[in-house]
Amino acid sequence: MALRTLVTGVHILVVDDFVLVELALAQVIQDTPHTLVGVRDPRNLPEALSEGPRFDLALVDINFGPGAPTGLTAMRILTELSPETKIVIESTDEERNRLLFLLASFAFFEPAGLLSKASPAEAIRALIDAIDRGERPLSPVDRLVGNKDLLDELIRSGTDLGLWRALVRFDKRGEVARAAHVDERTVDRFTASKSLVVDKIQAEFPEDASAPAARSDPDGPRRNPNLVRLARFAQTHSHFFADQAIDGLFAARWQAPRPRQRRSWR
Repeated sequence: MALRTLVTGVHILVVDDFVLVELALAQVIQDTPHTLVGVRDPRNLPEALSEGPRFDLALVDINFGPGAPTGLTAMRILTELSPETKIVIESTDEERNRLLFLLASFAFFEPAGLLSKASPAEAIRALIDAIDRGERPLSPVDRLVGNKDLLDELIRSGTDLGLWRALVRFDKRGEVARAAHVDERTVDRFTASKSLVVDKIQAEFPEDASAPAARSDPDGPRRNPNLVRLARFAQTHSHFFADQAIDGLFAARWQAPRPRQRRSWR
């Protein structure tokens, strides 16, 4: 089948708090029929989506830093208000705290791909042209799609989420139990089960997991070295565990899991 020729161009939305990302993309599409709009904050997406023509492609930053809505919020809004827009996640390869965000993106949404912010102009043009032809862009996401269920193992309930949030702040058994409003035996069971999950994550994504090995502790038997290890993992991914968007996403998953509809391609 012959490929469709480029006629109308691609309407592109960039959701990123750094304007330099938008400016760099503007240079890439200069002298092409493609158009570009930038949004600095996911909370401004509804207004941007209500103006002008629909967007064919949204390049979404995954992590906007502490206190700000993340790419998960952006993807939720896009899915609700503009389901025909193809989402491609953009990320800096060196971000050590991005892995859980990426797994959540593929667990809860269906992004068309993943783009490194260090990608050369040729790769970006190829992605845009693929969208313009109605094709799924090439992207190395097989490991993320194949391992997205690890997130369900990591957070099976509201209690689990509360314990991970407690571990962001504390690494002692009693402190974690008090902060999460559970007894210490629950902390022990959590530590044993989640250590195995972190092992799986570290094995599958050694370049991103950043989960330090357990080490001996001067407090001796009063401290569980795996608890300290989980605390380090939680601190590495503190922006993810602090993201209020995951409360609603996981709650809906726990209460009424159901198959998600796949995005259609032109």
